[in-house]
Amino acid sequence: MTKKEKILKKFNEKLWDIRYRELEFLLLNLWFRKIDAKGSHIKFKNNTIKNDIIIPLHNNECKYFYKKQVHKILKNNSLI
Repeated sequence: MTKKEKILKKFNEKLWDIRYRELEFLLLNLWFRKIDAKGSHIKFKNNTIKNDIIIPLHNNECKYFYKKQVHKILKNNSLI
């Protein structure tokens, strides 16, 4: 099992347990580009979906709400 497959499995089964670095790795492997946004926010852009994903970081971690929001966006756009 590759690193991407392990993180994707964790993302689908234990969303609360995933770290920002793992989430970032997953998004970059799903053809998202990382763009620094204003302040402590990170923007991920993909040309196949309409909306950008914006994640605020505090102490190198993001809240569960944003992880859940990313999961919903990826599922709705059939990326996972």
